[in-house]
Amino acid sequence: MDALAAFTRAIAPSTVSSDRASDILDTSRDILLDEIGRNELPERLVSAQVALAVVIFNREGTEGESSRSAGGITRSYLDDLPADIRRRLKNYPRKVGVIYGNEAD
Repeated sequence: MDALAAFTRAIAPSTVSSDRASDILDTSRDILLDEIGRNELPERLVSAQVALAVVIFNREGTEGESSRSAGGITRSYLDDLPADIRRRLKNYPRKVGVIYGNEAD
């Protein structure tokens, strides 16, 4: 799956430049890699990367806010990974460092 093409299909392509779209995708990839503790994103998580990129894109302009109320309308914002993405990450347990035997360096 081409993440950039999927992301631009998910949002209105005219609302974001291709450079900005790439930056948002890079950020979402880095967040997912930090969560699973790996250096490469598994192919099956590209759709999760796109979904997280859409969340990041929609959060722009609300950084630092947990909720907003104006004109009788109240909005609350997520401050963590969405539950559906977190559930998908459970299939990719965090990789840890090399386990050493009794040998000393």
